Amino acid sequence: MKRRSDEEISAPLYEYDAAIRAQYGFFAGVDEAGRGPLCGPVVVAACILDPEKPVYGINDSKKLTEKKREALFDEICDKALAYKIVFVGPEIIDRDNILNATMSGMKQAAEGLDIVPNLVLVDGNRVPAALEIPAQPVVKGDATSASIGAASILAKVSRDRYMMELDKQYPQYQLAKHKGYPTKLHYELIEQYPALLPPQLPEKAGLLAGGQVMDRAETGRTGEAVAARYYQKQGCELVAHNYRTRMGEIDLILRESDGTLVLCEVKTRSPDPLAAPAAAVTPAKQRRLIRTAEYYLQHTGQSDEPVRFDVAEVTPLDSGRWMVHIIKGAFTA
Repeated sequence: MKRRSDEEISAPLYEYDAAIRAQYGFFAGVDEAGRGPLCGPVVVAACILDPEKPVYGINDSKKLTEKKREALFDEICDKALAYKIVFVGPEIIDRDNILNATMSGMKQAAEGLDIVPNLVLVDGNRVPAALEIPAQPVVKGDATSASIGAASILAKVSRDRYMMELDKQYPQYQLAKHKGYPTKLHYELIEQYPALLPPQLPEKAGLLAGGQVMDRAETGRTGEAVAARYYQKQGCELVAHNYRTRMGEIDLILRESDGTLVLCEVKTRSPDPLAAPAAAVTPAKQRRLIRTAEYYLQHTGQSDEPVRFDVAEVTPLDSGRWMVHIIKGAFTA
């Protein structure tokens, strides 16, 4: 059997869109990725395609290879009239449930487009109740409409890229292989590594077994654990520890009882009357932390949450105890 070309694959989807466009004018397709996994965000995309610049090969993202999705992602971003990608993080999913979190993300994506569409086509059998733009559900829409198919590719590739970054932070879960979906391997790794916990505190502040002095890296890790425990005793929830991206790292991410996210840089130093640990958080370091924080907030769907940047000064004392000084709101974005 002759293999169909990309143009032939996409032709029925573009024909469907042409009929919708003839009736409504500008319209957007909306789809999501990530409703089924055990971890990670749900990602929603909205897309308005340019009929004068077709992207051939668009189809249900699940039917495409990873290589093909990546190529189409770049072409869609280049040729689309408008698109919007929204990340809804686990915290919101746990609070609102996956369906409501997805509907909220769809509303944000559709209403966040630079061009206001006259109609929104949503993959599935329902539309967000609070959406202020007329909308219609389309069952199996990603294989019916080119615009919904494009949105499915934007959502899928964005989520996969995020999970690849997350894999670098938590390699023990092999997220690059299963992207958080409930595979046999994923369940086995969850059983093997059941929880994310801050490092254990040693009995003595500056000592290891046998009385050896801790090296710099070990001192830093222990200082972070001390700071995390201090915040937890104040009623904070530890959300993430050593959150890393290409832009930088955030030592501790915590949530206060009122919902405020605390992004904390921990500095551990030996006692020195001439230099406070917080002095090491230079303006350049602050800018890196702010960029990393912006990435985290966007990719976990928490851009609108209240945020505070703290610096925790942790100093080991000769007595084997630790002195902790928290500088709340040490700098602002």
